Amino acid sequence: MTIGKNIVLVMALMVFVAGCDSPPAGPKTADGETVKVVAVNPSDAAEAAAVSDLQSATVAYKQALKVLRAYYVKTGAYTRQVWAEKELANLLGAQTFTFEGAGSPAVPPSASVEAINEAAAVEAVLAGRRNWKRCLTELADYYSQKGLNFKLALVRNIQARFDPIRAYPYFMHAEVPPADLKPAEVIPAADTLFAEALKLYKQGKMLPGIADYSKQRQALLKFRQLVDKYPASTKIARSAYYIGEIYKEYFAENLRALAWYERAWQWDRHITLPARSQSAYIYDFRLGQYEKAIALYQEVIKHEQFDWNRVRYARQRIKELTESAEQKLQTEQPKR
Repeated sequence: MTIGKNIVLVMALMVFVAGCDSPPAGPKTADGETVKVVAVNPSDAAEAAAVSDLQSATVAYKQALKVLRAYYVKTGAYTRQVWAEKELANLLGAQTFTFEGAGSPAVPPSASVEAINEAAAVEAVLAGRRNWKRCLTELADYYSQKGLNFKLALVRNIQARFDPIRAYPYFMHAEVPPADLKPAEVIPAADTLFAEALKLYKQGKMLPGIADYSKQRQALLKFRQLVDKYPASTKIARSAYYIGEIYKEYFAENLRALAWYERAWQWDRHITLPARSQSAYIYDFRLGQYEKAIALYQEVIKHEQFDWNRVRYARQRIKELTESAEQKLQTEQPKR
């Protein structure tokens, strides 16, 4: 249905359901119907221009993601292909209604997958994402200034439904700071931010198999904010560990988790959190990269003496993986 001026504002559900990693519900009208079409005021040229800019930005962002995905399909980069697919689904699911009356969006020229390189394709996605977010913000600001609260709520719903976890860096160095940071300063503001993030993380854990994904997202963003804003803080290594934990336990982002776990022990080689154990688990049970798993289990034995159960398990797993590799080698040897 088309939204008129006199419909009473009904705020969309803006929270994530505990135990279910799903986006906020789409907006509804006062009578409980799902909003499908939103009419742009035909006499408001500024609104029409802002909506048109958003529509054009959406088309460009979508195309950039499709090109990047095609590039990864062509080159066999499966993990990054999945990232592009998840981000595209994230974008497509963010807006649950269409605008009517703003004209047709601008369509960018077609791009040849054969003629593009990864750096250019990634930059097109990042630029598309930035522009799309900017257009959303500008449209929200316009509705706020005009007091168009229902339409403002609709735009806020788009922003809330777009999951920042599923907006990818594609090049990990763009997300993860360098390994040579030195956590040497006690910074009160960083300590406060760490305490806030850790509280959200603990609240989000709830019970085994049940999580509050909204709180985990908030915790993740706060931990990352701490590392970005206070790179010399004594809390960066522990923040990196918890970033890895959230990626691993709640969002199945294995490569991102590994990168942050590694930073945890690179920034503090004596860290008393099981970053090496968690990395070994990912390589062992999720990625099947057993040589890397064995190497990390060996690191666990050296550096995680604070948890004897983990050390004992690391020794057991090294033995099992080594024996399995030897048996496989014997099986594959040609008979004489």
